[in-house]
Amino acid sequence: MVNDIVEEEIDLREYLKVVWKNKLLILAVFLISLISSGFYSFFVLQDEYQTDAKLSYVSNQKISLADAIEILKSQPIIQKTAAQDGEASKNEAISTLSSLKVENIGNTNQILLQLKGNKPEMMKKYFGQYIEVSVDELNRKSLEKSQSDYPRLKNLSVLYAKQREEINAELKKGLAEEADFEIARLRNLSLIAARFGYKDKQLEIEYKIADLMSIKEEGRIYTNSAQQLIQSNPELILLNSRLNSIDAKLADLQAKMMELENPDSSVNNTTSNVVELLTPPTDPTVIGPKRSLNIAIAAVLGLFVGVFAAFFKNYMEGSASK
Repeated sequence: MVNDIVEEEIDLREYLKVVWKNKLLILAVFLISLISSGFYSFFVLQDEYQTDAKLSYVSNQKISLADAIEILKSQPIIQKTAAQDGEASKNEAISTLSSLKVENIGNTNQILLQLKGNKPEMMKKYFGQYIEVSVDELNRKSLEKSQSDYPRLKNLSVLYAKQREEINAELKKGLAEEADFEIARLRNLSLIAARFGYKDKQLEIEYKIADLMSIKEEGRIYTNSAQQLIQSNPELILLNSRLNSIDAKLADLQAKMMELENPDSSVNNTTSNVVELLTPPTDPTVIGPKRSLNIAIAAVLGLFVGVFAAFFKNYMEGSASK
């Protein structure tokens, strides 16, 4: 075991001798790497800038959040932005926007737009134009899809109106039958009241009978008496519930159709929007390159390469002497 330790000390001493013997080579490689990295970092590499903005996705049945992000990434949006200043600057705009990044921020309804490059003035110009074009394009697509729904909404409205007529007729028929039973019962009570001389009670019953006759003959279903009759019969309750449900659907359809009939109204513009600008584009700021880090990495690599060159040189010299 002692012999092993001695051999290790000898080996380590030999390694140090090789390093010391070739210290100038190691130093030369180290300095060349350091100076080259410094020159490249400070005189060749250009500053890299970043600008970003945030959009807020508005819950929309026409365009989902994932589809909105894909549209924002698509070439047609970039091409439309690039074409705003004419053919002369089109390639310049496309090149500037080539590093555009679009992504959803976590599990929120926010969309991050980020652009990197080394020409801050162009980035600021074309990024701002891109945001205007993309927001307008997304909202326009949503409005077009909404307007294309008008025939479907119209057909649904006609269908619901027909169903309403059928249910209303069935409800009135059932209500009339229920009113007949109640009228017959009240007439018997009226005869009894007249027999015993309860004139006030008889007048009250006759008033109820007249009210029920108007329900039966005129089909009035929204009076208090009619609603009491409906609540006393499970079948009529179900028909009345279906009628109220259809009325609500018809009102909703009519509201949507009115919005589509007035595409320039502020209400319609609000409901058809997909995205809104949450945070305007920031001024391009320098994010790189990290020159100090580059030089440090180059220095470490230069040192390792220098040591490797020293041992390689020592090996070749040893091989030649044999």
